[in-house]
Formats: sequence, structure tokens, C-alpha cells
Amino acid sequence: MDWSAVTAEDLVDALREVEWSAPPRPVPEFFSRFTAPRSYSKWTSRLKCNLYYYRTNYFILIMFILGVGFIWKPIAILAAFMTGISIAFLNDSNSASC
Repeated sequence: MDWSAVTAEDLVDALREVEWSAPPRPVPEFFSRFTAPRSYSKWTSRLKCNLYYYRTNYFILIMFILGVGFIWKPIAILAAFMTGISIAFLNDSNSASC
């Protein structure tokens, strides 16, 4: 697939529709052979590809990092909860858009 032609909106739509119950990719594969791309277009292409291909691995990694952060700063749990509540209250999908 040509990931350079995929927009961020397309990637988000694909991530919404994809099966999230798939098991994560193997850890050695996830952390193996990193080489830095030489151009910006290759960076964005690889980022889109990796976010789609390793979505479960990234989700687990983000949850782990947040969990460690919450253990170190317990007030962060309250802050995250309040942020979620405020987003829920401010996200009015029935309002007319300008």
C-alpha cells in the first residue's frame, strides 16, 4: 500500500473500522531494525504504516505509560477523569455547525 497517499483522516477512519481485538505483534518485531527515514515524506509514510500495523502494540504501550504516570502522580487520575467529563459535556453533536 502507498502510505504517502493516505491522509490522516483516512488513517483515523481505518483505525475506527479495523478489528481491535487482534493480538499484538511480537515484541521483537515491534522493536527491531529501526532506521531513521531520510525525508519528511518517508517519515510520515512510515508513521501512518506503523500506527496501522502495530495499533495494538501502541495501544498497550500508551496504556502502560499512562498507568506508570498515574502511579507516580495519583492526582493525574482525577485530572484525566475531569478531562474526560469535560469533553463529554462539551461535545454536543446535536448543535448546528457554523
